[in-house]
Amino acid sequence: SSIDFNAGDTHSNGKSVCILKLNTKKKLVYKPRNMFIDVNLNLFSKEFAHRFGLSELLFVPKTLSKDSYSFVEFIEEKECNSLQEVEVYYTNMGKLLAFLHIFGAKDYHGENILACQEHPYLIDNETILHFSEPVNITSNAQNIYNFVTNSVYSVGILPMNLYSANNDKGMEIGALNSGERRESPYLSHQLANVGTDEIRIEKVFKIVGDFPSTVRYKGKNVSCSSYLNEVQRGFETIYKIVLQNRNIVSRMIIKYFENCETRYIYRNTNIYVQFLETSHHPELLKNKYDFEMYLLRLFEYGDVANLFDNVTMKDEVCQLRKGDIPIFYANTSSNEIYNGLGRYICALDGHSIANKVLNRITSLSDDNLLRQKRIINMAFMGSELFSKKFRVSEEHMNTETITSKIINRISSAKFEFNNETSWLAMVAMNKSYEIYPMDCSLYSGTSGMILGITSIDDTRLRTLLPGVINYTNNYIKELQGNFPVHQLGAFTGVYGYLYTLCVLREEGTPFVEDIEEIIYETLSSTFRQLRNIDNLDIIGGLAGILGVLIKIQKTMLDSSRVTELTQKLSEGVVQKILEKYKKDGFWIENDPGYAHGNYGIITQLYRYSLSNTCKSDAKTSIISCIKEYLDKERSLLCGKNGFPLRNNAKYYSWCNGIVGIVNAKNYLETNEFPDKFLKTEVQDYSIKILNQDSTLDNSICHGSIGNLVILDSILGYSVDIENRIATESSSYLLDKETYECDDWGILTGEMGILMANDRKSRTRLNDILLLN
Repeated sequence: SSIDFNAGDTHSNGKSVCILKLNTKKKLVYKPRNMFIDVNLNLFSKEFAHRFGLSELLFVPKTLSKDSYSFVEFIEEKECNSLQEVEVYYTNMGKLLAFLHIFGAKDYHGENILACQEHPYLIDNETILHFSEPVNITSNAQNIYNFVTNSVYSVGILPMNLYSANNDKGMEIGALNSGERRESPYLSHQLANVGTDEIRIEKVFKIVGDFPSTVRYKGKNVSCSSYLNEVQRGFETIYKIVLQNRNIVSRMIIKYFENCETRYIYRNTNIYVQFLETSHHPELLKNKYDFEMYLLRLFEYGDVANLFDNVTMKDEVCQLRKGDIPIFYANTSSNEIYNGLGRYICALDGHSIANKVLNRITSLSDDNLLRQKRIINMAFMGSELFSKKFRVSEEHMNTETITSKIINRISSAKFEFNNETSWLAMVAMNKSYEIYPMDCSLYSGTSGMILGITSIDDTRLRTLLPGVINYTNNYIKELQGNFPVHQLGAFTGVYGYLYTLCVLREEGTPFVEDIEEIIYETLSSTFRQLRNIDNLDIIGGLAGILGVLIKIQKTMLDSSRVTELTQKLSEGVVQKILEKYKKDGFWIENDPGYAHGNYGIITQLYRYSLSNTCKSDAKTSIISCIKEYLDKERSLLCGKNGFPLRNNAKYYSWCNGIVGIVNAKNYLETNEFPDKFLKTEVQDYSIKILNQDSTLDNSICHGSIGNLVILDSILGYSVDIENRIATESSSYLLDKETYECDDWGILTGEMGILMANDRKSRTRLNDILLLN
């Protein structure tokens, strides 16, 4: 009855997708290219299901493919009729995730999957098999990056966010998502005042519609947050079948996907779209040379000296000149690249696409399955789309069992390459978490891992130490002394590494040969940037830096240039911190907490006042400020039952809660700060904390195990605290075994729990919290 022309971008001399509306009210999609890959996907899916006794697996629209064009079934988005269908949909998404992972598919975000009741349809499969260039790996960090790049995380289905640091905005892009309204985090160019003599290009944050992959029920989008288990179940089902039937599946891959034509992505389509849109500005259309010069800007985004880049970019310009979005194709068996008109561009080095899929099947293993399942969990957790289903455990493990289990888990999760050892981690990036190689920090990185390993007398852990040291040293060297302000922190950055250097030097553990040079360079860099550091807290700011400087001053007495610079930098830091208090009457407003608030600053100031390098006038000012702060605090708390903490703080926690404050007060009291109320306050608060039930979190940073570690240091050893640490650790381990993830560091991860279950290590753990 009608044809909707230009239902997509134009390629290959103006050809585009069209929608055919039939008299029967059905629709067909016309595509100006062959779609044998979709036909073969359907055949592969049916044979796989038949061989292994499964229902339909890969939902691909019915396709009639010819050499240069195809007709495709038009799939309508349809909501689920029941919650059971919703569950089946997410199980099917897990199965789909497994297939796409094995195929090595990338960027299968929400636009390429369409929810039709319980069926997730694959609606654009040009890139399901794609070429990826070989990577030269020289370090373990690159090795781990490469693992993530080839993991389920890169398929595009899992929850993830696209974030713009410049605009401080993020947007969900995963096919599995919350279903909430989306707005692009990037300013896009668009034409305004079209059809007038005031036409212009403006930048806007475009509203982005719902993904077709978002399942609906009763007229509302259904978030994936409650369906992690279904996704995991579907993924594991397919993964295990392929793992147990490698030879059969490999023969099927050759049968259906050898010598197929697949899309080769040279550049993001959005770049082409913006180039074409902005090239239509009247100023560029007045003179053909202006238009040509504008198109040649594309060469700024490639290596002209590289033969492949040179030839490909020239072809891009030719296609853009015709008003087309440039498009290229590859052969799955030969790596030959062609443009949309069949013109040969180049042949790429490396294994063919088909061989890479076969290699992926060969590399499947039970260990790899566990790693992939951890990444699935972390993707949900990091996007805050994680609804934990709590389990009450009757199992109680003793300390020996807990210790052995955690050591086995840490050892088996390691990545080794080129004499370097490290782990995967969830790294806080702006307003979300990303899955990256472990950094060098104390908080959740390898500096903390080193201190944990060296505090525990275990051969299995000790064998990891040289590799972790090599990884950490090389990680620092890669930064080449260029430490931005946000990477300096004592718990989150390079100063944690310096703290670790000092602890190991005190113990006589070999770490690095050029320790003096590393410390001196870092201090010099900090001194130059001091005026630009506004963060005062202990985690990533000046108070933490001061704490490490005190440690360096004590440890590096044999280096006059280091101690002189340390003293100079310490004085500058203290002056800046004291000036803030004298100006505002506080350091951090409305936050008395330890990690990000005033008590972390107070503790390090007092530690500095006890050092031999602190001048008498600075010491007097420090004592005066702390006394004044304590007096104001008591006046404020008079008649109240608890501390007014920062918003969303966990009351019984080290980081932002009362436990960190009590630990700080205890440090003041045991080191003879002149205040008669501290001892009573510490005892009273400690008893209240001890009598609290366990929290929903068991970590060191903001959970009950961290609280017990601190109480152990304040109240002294007791069987009750020891048993409670074991009980809480049992609960922690059950949770980790239920929801596996790569969280191995000392403040939120398993190394911290391991240290909590060892008396000697508990002492070190508390020293780390205080930067002692």
